[in-house]
Amino acid sequence: MDTILKACLPGLSHEILQEITEHSSIRKFRAKEYVIHQAQSIRFLPIVIEGSVKVCCDEDGVQFLLYYVNSGESCIFSYAHMFSDSPAEFHAIAEQDSKLALLPIHKVKEWFHKYPAFSAMILKGYQKHYDDLLHSVKQITCYNLEERLIKYLRDRASLEKTNLLKISHQEIASDLGTSREVISRLMKKLEANGDAIQAGRKIKVG
Repeated sequence: MDTILKACLPGLSHEILQEITEHSSIRKFRAKEYVIHQAQSIRFLPIVIEGSVKVCCDEDGVQFLLYYVNSGESCIFSYAHMFSDSPAEFHAIAEQDSKLALLPIHKVKEWFHKYPAFSAMILKGYQKHYDDLLHSVKQITCYNLEERLIKYLRDRASLEKTNLLKISHQEIASDLGTSREVISRLMKKLEANGDAIQAGRKIKVG
């Protein structure tokens, strides 16, 4: 596990990597499998080794996407629970088959004070996802749904490293907090403009 973590977290010393290896575990999650459920008590800090994780929130029965967590990263909300026992206010769901390191929270608190490089990694990740969260809020506030849909599809294409996405209109609707019917109407507009094309059960992003 030490070798895997070293490749994923190159900024950390051999000493801290040894401690993480000793006290943590690596677990595989299938695509769509929950890493963290909303309202669950958090006992570990997940760090993505391979794949990606979608962070989303349920509010009054509507689920909407906040941001993605990629290799070498953890989640801003998980950081917040390092020093709080309150239940999670978010879901973390494997976007594709993924491998995660699960670091126990009580050890993360210890390492945060003991190893400057580890605390710097935590703070850098917090800043990145804070910026991601602000960007999501800006999108919802300042952009119309068609623009958000285009960006969503392009971000997914970049994340999955392919312009042919196997994704349903219902899944897109859930991530964007709207209905499947609205997404289907908007997809017709995107096809007319050449921004995205429905290819059977897949969407080709222009």
